[in-house]
Amino acid sequence: MDLLAELQRALNANDPARAAELCSQLLDANPDRVDLLTLAATLARQLGRPEAALGFLSRAAELHPSVPELQNNLGVILEDLGRHAEAAKSCRRAIDLRPGYGDAYANLGNSLRSLGDFDEAAASFRQALAIDPACTDALYNLGNLLRFLGRWEEAVESYRTLLSLLPGHLSGWINLGGSLLKLNRFQEAIEAERRALALDPSNADAHWNLSLALLTLGDYRNGWREYEWRLKKPAAGYGLTAAGRPLWDGSPLEGRTLLIRGEQGLGDLLQFFRFVQLLAGRGERVVLECPPQLLSLIASQNPAIACFPAGGNPPPFDCFAYLMSLPDLLGITLENLPAAIPYLAADPERKRAWGERIGKEGAAVGLVWAGSATYLNDRYRSLPLAALSPLAALAGVRLYSLQVGSASQDLATVPWGGRAADLAPELTDFAETAAAVANLDLVVTVDTAVAHLAGALGKQVCLLLPFSGDWRWLDGRNDSPWYPGMRLYRQPTLGDWEPVIASLVRDLVPEPDGLNRLFREANALREAGSLDQAITAYRSLLDLLPGAAEVHNNLGLALQDAKRPGEAEESYRTALRLNPELADACNNLGTILVSRGGYEEAEPFFRRALDLRPGYLPALTNLGACLQVLERPGEAVELYRRAIVLAPEAMEPRINLGTAWQELRQPEAAVAVYREALKREPDNPELHWNLALTLLSLGDFKNGWREYEWRRVTSPSALGPSPAPGEWEAALRPGRTILIDCEQGLGDTLQFVRYVPLVAARGANVLLRCQFPSLKPLLTRVAGVSAVYARGEELPPFDQAIPLLSLPAVFRTTMATVPATPYLSADPDRVAALAGLVAGNAAGKASLKVGLVWRGGPLPRNRACPYPELAMLAGVEGVEFFSLQIGERPDRELLPAADLSGELTDFGATAALVSHFDLVISVDTACAHLAGGMGKPLWLLLPYACDWRWLPASDRSPWYPSMRIFRQEQPGDWKGVLARVRTGLAAATSARVASAGAGGWRMN
Repeated sequence: MDLLAELQRALNANDPARAAELCSQLLDANPDRVDLLTLAATLARQLGRPEAALGFLSRAAELHPSVPELQNNLGVILEDLGRHAEAAKSCRRAIDLRPGYGDAYANLGNSLRSLGDFDEAAASFRQALAIDPACTDALYNLGNLLRFLGRWEEAVESYRTLLSLLPGHLSGWINLGGSLLKLNRFQEAIEAERRALALDPSNADAHWNLSLALLTLGDYRNGWREYEWRLKKPAAGYGLTAAGRPLWDGSPLEGRTLLIRGEQGLGDLLQFFRFVQLLAGRGERVVLECPPQLLSLIASQNPAIACFPAGGNPPPFDCFAYLMSLPDLLGITLENLPAAIPYLAADPERKRAWGERIGKEGAAVGLVWAGSATYLNDRYRSLPLAALSPLAALAGVRLYSLQVGSASQDLATVPWGGRAADLAPELTDFAETAAAVANLDLVVTVDTAVAHLAGALGKQVCLLLPFSGDWRWLDGRNDSPWYPGMRLYRQPTLGDWEPVIASLVRDLVPEPDGLNRLFREANALREAGSLDQAITAYRSLLDLLPGAAEVHNNLGLALQDAKRPGEAEESYRTALRLNPELADACNNLGTILVSRGGYEEAEPFFRRALDLRPGYLPALTNLGACLQVLERPGEAVELYRRAIVLAPEAMEPRINLGTAWQELRQPEAAVAVYREALKREPDNPELHWNLALTLLSLGDFKNGWREYEWRRVTSPSALGPSPAPGEWEAALRPGRTILIDCEQGLGDTLQFVRYVPLVAARGANVLLRCQFPSLKPLLTRVAGVSAVYARGEELPPFDQAIPLLSLPAVFRTTMATVPATPYLSADPDRVAALAGLVAGNAAGKASLKVGLVWRGGPLPRNRACPYPELAMLAGVEGVEFFSLQIGERPDRELLPAADLSGELTDFGATAALVSHFDLVISVDTACAHLAGGMGKPLWLLLPYACDWRWLPASDRSPWYPSMRIFRQEQPGDWKGVLARVRTGLAAATSARVASAGAGGWRMN
């Protein structure tokens, strides 16, 4: 029998069991056939035998370790088995074998999520999508990860992209609807869940999400009906019988006893207890299952209701219902909702005892700031205690903490914690809590059981809600039909509690209208740019309210705008002394510190601002920018992503996110960010400019030079408009006088002046205008230059001006057509005149003469290599160092180097000295371009994140063939760079000695 043919028939018939059996027989005879091993693994996985699948794939991968598909599939099986770290390792091996392997990136994302490495997981999914935008598994799993992380806008975007490719993806529709719910986009959520139900009418998850949207919109009639689908969710564990008794269908009980089973949270029982009382009030016999924490309180409310503890044996009953099914069974709508308050009462004796404890002097306010940490959405509903600081500043208010659990210890973490009496040790059950609450004038609480308790007791309640509140608080209301004495305060944006508390404080203690008017007038003056008047107005207001932290903060803003940073800093610090919880002042102080280079000092203030207001957009962006300067772009990425979710139209977070990806050496991710942002703002020059730098860093010169021209929108030439690069051909005609205008930094001029000979070769008379007179002696020697002028010098007539950095686009430069070196040279007379400075120091030695530059301009600061780091180069035999550093003398105790800075009167002198060196070692400065342009051996020291022109990863440069690049492998790791340089120097001196008799040596 032909087993292969039989195997094919089994596969065609979709009979995996028979196919697996035949595959096994074939492997008995051919144990090393990788195709059979792979098929056997696939069939074993399909049959639910992952351990067998692992065995087959492991053997296949052992036989052919360099096949990326085998490593990827091995990762999938290991993930199935819960061996997440091994799975990730296999996927990484697959990627190493095939860097563009999108499926392996997608599978790696799954393993990283399982390992809890969410940032890397998201990056892996995004890399899979960068390779294959139609990778639906990556889109779905990325959406799920973003949903888990609470990044709802991004999750929606991922699901919508998925569904545009796979409109029949059931879970995609369900999860899209759930994400839209979190964004309060209820009609869209309803539409998504109905699309899911069109695919699977019996899907309990889709019905559940639909119920939440309908209930939030007040459609109780349809919402309760959909809510019943929770009973059909297998994971929820609802039984359809209890002790053999059936579910109640809402028909008349006619003397039957109804058992009501408690479900979900403690707050749900307190809220829905009204329906149990409604039934008891009709004369029905009711038995209620009750959590132990509530049993004492609930059992004392109505003797007609028999209560028993959850987990205990109930009294006899005839049928049962789940507590939260009662509104559907009773036909409850907003119009007939039982809202007679109070429907709970505290024990009189306990209430009296608490009354003696709390007293009657001043307003007694109870506080609850955190719910149970086991609740799925607790990270959204709970708030940091520090956010309630404004309440502690209210006169005549006595604070009482009703917070129980570990969060009650937060009182010790805030300066005003001693003002709040901690009642937690005595709140042993809800009967005790009810008695305490009964003596309070007001309860301020997040969405917890205490909110329902206080509402049911008839107390005034201020309920603090997250951006996406629970369905029971309805949409767009600041009151509740469930508790008429309750007022709702909702976050205007995700995670931002400060406006919530500010609104609450305004309602509790309205500020005097006159002072508010003065404050508004001062703010209006500042916003109109009348800074002196605004400063005077703020100071007048502070004469009346010296302790007003917000006024000190806004005075600081006016002073900062007026370029008076010292006074602004003092104002911000005063504001924070008065109110340490003022997020605006924390952020503003951080900006002042950054403006003077104090990034390390600024970071904790930005973080403090975000602790106080997690959704504070300026602080997110400012902290991200600060971390980038501190060479921690990975942390900045997540901050920018949060900012983009909060403000999708804001460009600054998107631009900064792109630069952070560039600094992480992930230019493809940066390109994706910029292109996505350009869909929103197609004419944004900063986006085009950053895109240009990223494309050029990838070696995509064709598109990069085109985008590079956008720099002229924000920095137009002072010489007036000039044609687009495509029109230069007509300008470069024989006999015409062309002025090439140098731009940007001195290094840019030295790098791109190589194009001047190409312009002259067209027959043009070339004039060159440079930034400083010190460049003229060097640039005058460039082939094809007729004359050089410095800025500010009078120019002769010319026919056309061309920006220097447009010439690569004019000549359509590619990696292969970069104009050759050398194109810079030193004046022979100056070379001879300075020879003694170098030769004299090396008298009698056959040493390697090395020029050193370790610092450039102030920005970017990460390119400077501190001189003490260079001490690692000391003691290399046969090497003599010479400092070309301007503005800083070498410390000869760390690294002996002859200081030539006094001779560097212009770039011509620098070139003359460089001509005497065997090697120049430099950070990314104009001197590096000078040496490279002269064709001198050059070792370039680069930080981890470097300029676009040096390309990623390569140790060579198409711009300077004589250059060797030494890059940091980790941010800030100059020691690693210099260790490799030292090794290179030792090798070079050895090679020099070895080749001395053979006519010289060559630096590489």
